[in-house]
Order: sequence, then C-alpha cells, then structure tokens
Amino acid sequence: MEAMAVIGPVLAIGGKVAQAGAQLEVGRAQQRGYEQQAQQAELKGRSEAIAYKQQGAEALQNLNETLAAIIARAGAGGVDPTSGSAATVQMFAMSEGSTEAQISKDNAALALGEGYAQAGIYRSAGSTARKSANVSAAVSIGEAAYSAGKLA
Repeated sequence: MEAMAVIGPVLAIGGKVAQAGAQLEVGRAQQRGYEQQAQQAELKGRSEAIAYKQQGAEALQNLNETLAAIIARAGAGGVDPTSGSAATVQMFAMSEGSTEAQISKDNAALALGEGYAQAGIYRSAGSTARKSANVSAAVSIGEAAYSAGKLA
C-alpha cells in the first residue's frame, strides 16, 4: 500500500519537471517569434527607405527636365536663359526640386530609424519572454524539488 502512496507524488514531480521543460520551450518559441517580427520590421524600414530614395531621385529627374524646358523655351524665344525671368524661374524650380529631394532623403532616414527602433522593441520583448519562461521553469523545478524533499 505504501508504494501506491508514493506513486502519486512521484508522478506530480515528473509532471513539474515536464512542465518546466515545456515552459522553457515556450519561451524559446516566443523569442523566435519576436525575432522574426524584428527582422520583418527592419525589412519594412529598409523597403520604405528605398521608396523614399526613389522618390527623391524622381524629384531630381523632374527638376532636370524642368530646367531643360525653361532653358529651351527661353532660347527658342530669343531670351537669355541665364538672366531675367528665365533665371528666376530656374532658381524657383531648383529650390522646389532640391527641397523635395531633401524631404525624401529625410523620410528615408526616418523610415530606417523607425524600422530599427521597432526591431529593438521586438527583440527586447523576446528577451523578456525568454527570461520569464526561465523563471517559470525554475519555479516549477523548485516545486518539484520541494515535493521530492517531502517524500524523503
């Protein structure tokens, strides 16, 4: 009869040890999930940065086309393209085009920074999940050890 009285606590101890192992695996899985989210956030930031850089390149291309058109029209009209109203229009176009290109450059830097910041948040969450699982597993092992001590 005494053997039957020991089987229940031994099974409980085994269950606690198994629970600890499962808790560790859950923590690792959560950390892997957060790492994947972090990598996705970095990729999104880089993709957005590339789109903004392309936007800036297009702004500069449009500026070149605008300047060429101003110079061609001035020349065709018999006006000096480097002075007077033709030069004023060119300066305005250059100001607008360079401002738009700079805004795109700034937005690209912000997108990269945001992606890396979000990735850092995910990595921190993954680390916290892993540490929490480790603590939970340690508690389960401690409970198992306590139960085993009561058997002795």
